[in-house]
Amino acid sequence: MLILLSALSLFVSGEEPVKPPKKANLQIEIQNVRTMNGDVYIALFNVKNAFPEGKPMEGKKLEATDKSVQATFSVEPGDYAVAVYHDENGNGKMDKRMFGIPKEPYGFSNNFRPTMSAPKFSDCRFSVGDSGKLISIKLN
Repeated sequence: MLILLSALSLFVSGEEPVKPPKKANLQIEIQNVRTMNGDVYIALFNVKNAFPEGKPMEGKKLEATDKSVQATFSVEPGDYAVAVYHDENGNGKMDKRMFGIPKEPYGFSNNFRPTMSAPKFSDCRFSVGDSGKLISIKLN
């Protein structure tokens, strides 16, 4: 009864109830999965200072079962960047060589290929509109 009265008081007072933010589907296709071992990790970022090694806003872990894998995120329209790696040996981390060079396949949105350092958010940024977005990332 109390909940009903609260809802009615909002209606009568003319205040608009708070609407949840509109969501859109972001579909990510990861291509060039070279072995069917381990897992593919996808990290979704929307904060410049966290990309690519900080804490992502959301992440997914997909079993590497085919030469391409897909994931869908439900996001608010806006700007995002994605970092991906294939943990081929299943040890739960990105293995690196000397000087931090990755041993395992990785990729970024816009298929950006860094040369001497990690990419910036602006290098990999893309926009998701109200109707959603499909992006494709090729592992190297």
